[in-house]
Amino acid sequence: MLSAAEISNAIRKSLGDGRSLAIVSLLESGARERLLVEEGSGPVAGTLGEKILDEIALRQAIKLIADDRQEIAVFGIGEIIDAAQKDSDLSSRSDLRLLFEISRPPLQLIICGGGHVGQAVAKAARLLDFNVTVIDDRTEFASRDKFPDPKIDLIAEDFIAGLESLKITPASHLVIVTRGHRHDEICLRQVIDQPARYIGMIGSRRRTTTIRQRLLKEGIPPDLLHRVHSPIGLDIGAQTPEEIAFAIMAEIVLVRRGGTGLPKSSEGPMIKAR
Repeated sequence: MLSAAEISNAIRKSLGDGRSLAIVSLLESGARERLLVEEGSGPVAGTLGEKILDEIALRQAIKLIADDRQEIAVFGIGEIIDAAQKDSDLSSRSDLRLLFEISRPPLQLIICGGGHVGQAVAKAARLLDFNVTVIDDRTEFASRDKFPDPKIDLIAEDFIAGLESLKITPASHLVIVTRGHRHDEICLRQVIDQPARYIGMIGSRRRTTTIRQRLLKEGIPPDLLHRVHSPIGLDIGAQTPEEIAFAIMAEIVLVRRGGTGLPKSSEGPMIKAR
């Protein structure tokens, strides 16, 4: 049986690594067993007392962790047991229920570039409760004059050093919007193999395609390049820095939450009621 301290330490470690952790409990009188399942690692500690029960709980925990909308859920064993396990003793225990509690790390947004678009993205991200860090090698663009929100962290260093100083995890989202394509490419090279949830880079389709082709020729694996959202953002016809920022954040929400990116009103504007 896991102690409260062991559970607390496991949560702290997982969140510090930018990974979600599911705590699975049996909802039975007197039951104190717990199974801990970490994003990307599987079971890291504990047991529910039976191997088959652990297998069922693990499978469901992985599904819940992958769905960012889930924080707490209760399932009857009959709801989550698969066909291969129908003949087990568990199938007759219809009253058995499992509680899943998901702890998620704070959302991290790293913005490379403190210009007009970077400033607008930082504001939009704060509205969505992201922890924001801005990197720019120009001191005047990584300053409180440009980013007055004290909760936004500023790094006034060259982009490579700034990125190396940060811990990039599965809870990280990277937005590359520097002042030029050379700096954009420098940032992309630095983070392309990092475990970030989202990597996006600004630029026209022609220029971003040129960068992709160059990196492919240099041996960057195609699967890493396919992760990069570039040109960045959803196509909403954005023109101003603020509009571009909302297009970028909308794409990040889409990646996190899932969705189509299409209008909900698939048949056009709502017809005025008569």
